[in-house]
Amino acid sequence: MNELVVIGVLFLAMGLWGGLAIWKMRRELQSLRVLVANAGLQSTPPLHINKPIEQPVIQTPILDPTPLSGAGSALANPPREARILLDELQGKGTDAYRFPLGWYSSFKGATLQTAQFVRDVNHILLTGQSDSGKDNAALGMLLSLALTKTPQQCQFAIVDGKGLDWLAWEKKEHTWLLATDPEHIEQAMMKLTAERQRRRAILADAGVTKWDKYTGKDLPLLVVFISELLLLENTVGKSQLTGWLNAELTAARAFGIRYIIATQTASNFSTQWRSQISLFMAGFQPSPSQDAPNVGLTTNELDALHVVAPSSLPSPNNQAGGVFCVVQGNQALNVRTTLIDDRDLDYLMECLPNRVAPSQKVHDDLLTSMLAIAHQNGVKALSPQTEALQTATQQLSVTHPSEALPVATHLVPADEQRRILAVAARATSRRAVCREVYNAVGGTGYNNVRLVCDAAGLLMPTPTAMPTASAA
Repeated sequence: MNELVVIGVLFLAMGLWGGLAIWKMRRELQSLRVLVANAGLQSTPPLHINKPIEQPVIQTPILDPTPLSGAGSALANPPREARILLDELQGKGTDAYRFPLGWYSSFKGATLQTAQFVRDVNHILLTGQSDSGKDNAALGMLLSLALTKTPQQCQFAIVDGKGLDWLAWEKKEHTWLLATDPEHIEQAMMKLTAERQRRRAILADAGVTKWDKYTGKDLPLLVVFISELLLLENTVGKSQLTGWLNAELTAARAFGIRYIIATQTASNFSTQWRSQISLFMAGFQPSPSQDAPNVGLTTNELDALHVVAPSSLPSPNNQAGGVFCVVQGNQALNVRTTLIDDRDLDYLMECLPNRVAPSQKVHDDLLTSMLAIAHQNGVKALSPQTEALQTATQQLSVTHPSEALPVATHLVPADEQRRILAVAARATSRRAVCREVYNAVGGTGYNNVRLVCDAAGLLMPTPTAMPTASAA
């Protein structure tokens, strides 16, 4: 009997020791591989899609947790369907403007790592040699935000200048600005500065110091994607670019603006603005000397965190695109992004709302107003005739939010034009308009005032009299 008791106690002790060992092993794996704690949110809003899901129903997938050889925890075979990526993102909650970074192998299996633009990430530096998947990574971020946030909640400014990859975004309501030609880059930079200044004035009038505390509905989060930083340097010069980045990245966060800056390598750019980057996402780099400029940590520091440095990642030429070393503070992780192919992209873009043409919006607004007035008067309203709508359109005041504006909105934002027109109607000079609208007397603000006033024929400068022959 005593021998049986002894044997039982031994088995119990061995079981407890084994359970403790497994628990410790899981804790160690978790501490090495989890980059950002994915806080559980109480509500999970539905995707804001504009058409029913027409794609074939995807069965619950069995995700392959196998890591890619030589790429740390990054998956060898991340899910190929964008819908799986979006479903996984939804499961983590999207209230804080959550977006995907990539897939990695954890003790739970294949896991999606995400980040948030509220209370988490300010700006992102996205680097990697050609074909490393930078544009695809950014595309996953923007699509995820657009499909989970309305245009009133999130807007995009896309500064490309490399080609035609982002043209499909031009007609989308989420797109605030799209610059696809190198000659439009400097103008886009000026518009971004003017937008930051405009937001500053709105927050100051509201008596709040940060966008996060603003309760109005007229300042959506603005996510700026710069697809190749070198193009900006080639356009405006190294010194001007450095000054612009220092000013914008330092102040943008407080006004609800986030930057995703992509380039092949940041090693030749100023270190000052890089101090404003809170998340680094670096693909393959050809030399260890480029590790620190692109992720903020040296190769040895990355080794100590048990992640593969950018210079040691598999080359994209070896079918290893989409593999990144992600660093936030003193945490690091290797991930691999889902490749969004043309079929998925075409479908998801169709799910996003298109921008309403100004003429159609005028028509819709007028029709709604006329029907409402008729209803208030107890009249059974009939559809107004086209001629009546055209006449009413001509009688709209310049401050009506749907009226055609004197300047194209890609040159001067619509709301700025309306403010300029309203102030110009009572001001005595263009300088006075600039001072009231932009709290400045020159620069980008005055240029916007000049463009709008010239087009509208307001506050026109007095022509200088030609000298007479006698005066000569």
